[in-house]
Amino acid sequence: MLRLLAALVGSLAFALLFAVGERLQDPLNRLYRAALVGLTALLALTGLVIGSAGLANEAWWAAVIGGLFLLLAARLGWKLRRLSRERADALRRGPGVPSTSLLPDLRWRKLDKVLSWPERQRARLARESIQGFLAERQSPSLTHEHQSLLVSLERRVPELIDTCLDRCQRARPEERRAYVNETLDRLVQIGAEAEQARAEVRSADDQRLQVLHRYFDGKTADSEGARELPRP
Repeated sequence: MLRLLAALVGSLAFALLFAVGERLQDPLNRLYRAALVGLTALLALTGLVIGSAGLANEAWWAAVIGGLFLLLAARLGWKLRRLSRERADALRRGPGVPSTSLLPDLRWRKLDKVLSWPERQRARLARESIQGFLAERQSPSLTHEHQSLLVSLERRVPELIDTCLDRCQRARPEERRAYVNETLDRLVQIGAEAEQARAEVRSADDQRLQVLHRYFDGKTADSEGARELPRP
């Protein structure tokens, strides 16, 4: 029993470190990831020990607790995997390249909490499309309609999410579900518009690049032709 209590206290301490570390800035990111690895390993080991002891002694409550520890370890392991993947993506992007990855945003995280897993994937795709178009805000090919859409994405989308979350706080379950469904449908529609606008802007910028390619291809051809002219 003392070992079980010690394991629980240790796990809670690491969980507290995990909660605090999630809000730390870059200088402590490595320490945070190391603590997360240690917490995951400790929870997995604790779950195996408690679960095995419970099964061996037919103490089903201990087996259930061990299973809960293993589930928590799996959850933290998934969190660690996602952090590692985001760090790898950041390293692959060179300096000066606009990032379209999802940056931390409290309102989107709050929205995720009231969504089911499939709905979170829809929201994530919409957010990726919105942020991808926002990354093109410096493009010289933006039309008046594109600029108007940029303003709406920067100002109205956060307002939409905040208003939905505010209405959900005092709503009945069926009302909350209606608010969330309608808002998610709007975000998906907005994301589709943002993706289309991004494709239009990048296509226009690509044409500018192709014009320059053809210009220098012509210059190269002229230079090679001049070198091949026979001397009198």
